[in-house]
Amino acid sequence: MWLIAKDGFVSIVEKPRDRTLDRLTLRARVRSDLEHLRATVLPTLSPIQTDGGTDYPYRATAPRADVASAVAEMVLAIDYGNFKATVAKHHGRRRAEVYGGVWEELLRLEKLQVPTDTPPAALVVPLVESYGGVLVDDQGRLLLREPTNHFGGYVWTFAKGRPDPGESPQAAALREVREETGYDATITGLLPGMFPGTTGSTVMFMMRPLGPPVAHSWETAQVRWVTLADARAYLEQTTTAQGRQRDLAILQAAADFLGIEAP
Repeated sequence: MWLIAKDGFVSIVEKPRDRTLDRLTLRARVRSDLEHLRATVLPTLSPIQTDGGTDYPYRATAPRADVASAVAEMVLAIDYGNFKATVAKHHGRRRAEVYGGVWEELLRLEKLQVPTDTPPAALVVPLVESYGGVLVDDQGRLLLREPTNHFGGYVWTFAKGRPDPGESPQAAALREVREETGYDATITGLLPGMFPGTTGSTVMFMMRPLGPPVAHSWETAQVRWVTLADARAYLEQTTTAQGRQRDLAILQAAADFLGIEAP
């Protein structure tokens, strides 16, 4: 969970090594956020590790029950009517503006709300320049494609492309996947948000393959099923910075969709 409070921002997760110890890992982008948490409501927080992971630069652990008590104490202490104004008072206008940016970004959730019984074909999809899919097989592996001659600087990437005139986002994504990988697929979900790349933004669907593949188009040199743990190393080979960042963001979103922590 993300905990965005007036005294700081932390991400709280259970790492595999935490399970047997009945503890949680708390991660932060600002060291003082963890230090303040320890000083005010969580005295059992462990010493802070620096650069101990691939995302957040600061992290520490605490017993699960103590974290729950700390969060409850913070909730009971709420005495303000405007959160962003309170953040500005405690941390200054710049942090309040960052939190405001998060609030504005989360407004997009309203446009992506989908009832749980809505079939994938009826998903409300933003209109963007291109659509694609992340194929996941029964073993939990992801399908990557190697563009011919590493076109655009992409060494390994996901299948995606522009829609044909009058083509729906879902149809465009399924067609691009079939053409660029040889796999027919079915849509299982929609990754939230849009992913900006070198030639525009992309919307990505989660998919599963249907049957064996047929020949893919000349645009693809080869396809490869890879584990989630190995996918990052493949995608990081792309030499175009913006395209590489986009595909890594797609990988993270796919991992979140699957409920798996990305490496």
